Amino acid sequence: MSSEAILSQIESQDSLEGVNAILTDCMANQSIQGIIKGNNLHRVLDVIIDFATDDDDPLSPLRLKTAASLGRLAAVARSRQSEVYAYLPQLFNDEPCDFEMLADGDEKHYAAQSISHVKEPWVMDYCLRQAVLADTAENARRTLIQNALVHCQNLNDLLNLGKESFTYLSVIDSVDTRMKRARRITRAWSEIIKDWNGDVGENTGKSLASWLHAILMQSSPSVESSVMIDIVDDALAILIRTIELRFSNALLAETYQVLEVSRNVLSSGVWSEINKESEYLPRIKTNLKEAALVLARQNRTDSNIMKQLAKAYYSKAQVIPALKRHFSSSQELDPQVKEWWLNGGKQEVSTREPVHAVGNSEDQQIGSLLIQVETSQNTMEKLERAVVPFLEISDPPLASTVKKASSGFGDMSRIARQLARMRKLTHTDNLGQILEYNPLQHEMLGGHQYGIRKVRVVRDGIQKEFGGKIKTLVKPWVEAVENQDDE
Repeated sequence: MSSEAILSQIESQDSLEGVNAILTDCMANQSIQGIIKGNNLHRVLDVIIDFATDDDDPLSPLRLKTAASLGRLAAVARSRQSEVYAYLPQLFNDEPCDFEMLADGDEKHYAAQSISHVKEPWVMDYCLRQAVLADTAENARRTLIQNALVHCQNLNDLLNLGKESFTYLSVIDSVDTRMKRARRITRAWSEIIKDWNGDVGENTGKSLASWLHAILMQSSPSVESSVMIDIVDDALAILIRTIELRFSNALLAETYQVLEVSRNVLSSGVWSEINKESEYLPRIKTNLKEAALVLARQNRTDSNIMKQLAKAYYSKAQVIPALKRHFSSSQELDPQVKEWWLNGGKQEVSTREPVHAVGNSEDQQIGSLLIQVETSQNTMEKLERAVVPFLEISDPPLASTVKKASSGFGDMSRIARQLARMRKLTHTDNLGQILEYNPLQHEMLGGHQYGIRKVRVVRDGIQKEFGGKIKTLVKPWVEAVENQDDE
């Protein structure tokens, strides 16, 4: 049959179903391109649109079915899709009927594709609602959520709008059926957001927690644990994506509020199963441990991050060994800050008696004096050697004064050394050496720097032995080694 004969047959049909049947046959025998070539495409489109526009009811299923027919035709029209979708404004002045009025998943999918080309204020809410109400139409569901995401300004706003749409789950009487539908919905959300590269928005963690809470509140203890595990895992997948899109979120405790919602709503047994079977919870734990390490490197503690770690690990007793492993190679951390994290947020108070508490301040002052006079001694000796001969010629009285000052400085130096020996103070004897940086043992020139591991000693320190243990009284001055990797 010629293309013209087929077009005439299409134009003679008295129903949209008849037109679709002819188009389906043409697609099956691969003759559709000839049928829609050139202006023929518009002849077909005019016939399709006429069926819908004859019905004045905006909620007529015929309008949404027509949108599905346009979507299917656009899929084979290739580069001329825009010409097909240009007919959509004739179909929709307001929201169409529910997607469940369509025949099958394919028709729903094509209708969702057409809706994605409608630029009306109602599209976003409509798509989110239909994504909940649609039963077994996963391609359509993903397209509807994608449509809403495109129309929304950011992910945070979409999560808040999506939370409201979950109230429509209550129309499903059976809680098991309801939560299995919820699982399909959350999976579609996670699959779409996984590929999202737009704006995350503010307070996304809080919004995601509310989003998950709205779903979990539709459940009951009788629902299969595997269903609940999948739903929570989808939420965790979304959480990971929000951190990938804005990595600073990983350092904020409120980012992980979805953990609190899960722990508060689900039974301890279900959460235990999630800990064993979740695909994404291990990555959340790693994010939290890394957040703790970054904060520790900034000499900061965060009790809220610690609480979220306890939520993720089921108990604080499991958090501590995990943090010890994660912190094991970070020698540059402030010992007190590190101790706080490795004690689960509690600073242990030492029960050991202070040794030689009285006199330590004096020892430190003597040690500081010794370092100072030794540092200045070379300068004074050079002054006497180089300046005094000139002063003896030009200003003999001043030369005598300089000699007395140099002699007095020498006496002060000897007294400082005698005091140091009496107090059993010794040099650290590591001048010029390259050491592992320890803020409690070293004084960094220019102030403490984060992330430094290797340092070079540029001025010696003073130490003293107390009961068999060496204590640093005056810290050596150190500077960062320029190339940390090569040392």
